[in-house]
Amino acid sequence: MKIRDLTRQAGTAAVSAWPPRWTIPFREGDTWISGPKPGEGVLEAVMRHEDDETLLRLTMRFDAREYTGILTWDGLPLVTALENLLRGSIGREIRAIGGLNLT
Repeated sequence: MKIRDLTRQAGTAAVSAWPPRWTIPFREGDTWISGPKPGEGVLEAVMRHEDDETLLRLTMRFDAREYTGILTWDGLPLVTALENLLRGSIGREIRAIGGLNLT
C-alpha cells in the first residue's frame, strides 16, 4: 500500500486521506484558488497528535508560504510507522511522498 492509498471515513463514504487539505491564514490579495493544488509543495515538518493514534499534523511550504494539514486515516499503518516514514521524507515534494510504500 502507498501513502496515497490511505483512506478515512467521511459519513458513509471512504475518502482519500492523502494529500491532506492544506490551510493557511488568509491575507489581503489571497483567493480561494491561490493555494497549492493537490500534490504541490514540500514537506517541512511532522508532529504527532498526542491523543490520537491516527492523526499527524503536517507542515509544508508552497510559493514561499507555510501551510498546515491534518493527516488522519482509518486502520493501518500504526502512527509510529507513518510518522517515521514522513519524517524521513522532510524536504521531499508532497506528490512524491504519496508514492511511497507503507509496507
